[in-house]
Amino acid sequence: MVEASGTLFQLLGLPRSTGQIYGLLYMSARPLTLDDLVEMLSISKGSASMGSRHLAAWGAIRQVWVPGDRRDHFQAVGDLAQIVRASYQEFVKPKLDSSEKRLASVVDGLEKDLRNGTLSPEEHKFCSDRVRSLLRFQKKVQSIGPLAEKLLL
Repeated sequence: MVEASGTLFQLLGLPRSTGQIYGLLYMSARPLTLDDLVEMLSISKGSASMGSRHLAAWGAIRQVWVPGDRRDHFQAVGDLAQIVRASYQEFVKPKLDSSEKRLASVVDGLEKDLRNGTLSPEEHKFCSDRVRSLLRFQKKVQSIGPLAEKLLL
């Protein structure tokens, strides 16, 4: 589970160690400290600290109090849907929103390059066709966003 979580997070463009932390906490019957995470995963204290902060901010783990111990302890939230919702809100939706702006900027740049003579009319047409294809795909992906939000939220 630890390695599967690490690989999944890595595929999503997130630190592998953050996924490993979640996988370990998810499968742990008891809350774990940062020192436990460092030792059990063979990661640095910095990686453990940063990963646990990110996971807590996403609502994937929570800090818990353990009587008689002053250290911070962490426990995974068992609701996997919560993690999917948080991932969608934190990563996917903002990237979709910003991609349209970036593609519009590329279109503007192509027009400037055509006017400046940096691109020939043939190169401009080729590049413009490619960018328009990306824009159509981006709009299709964005169109399923509201449906995804209803399903996840």
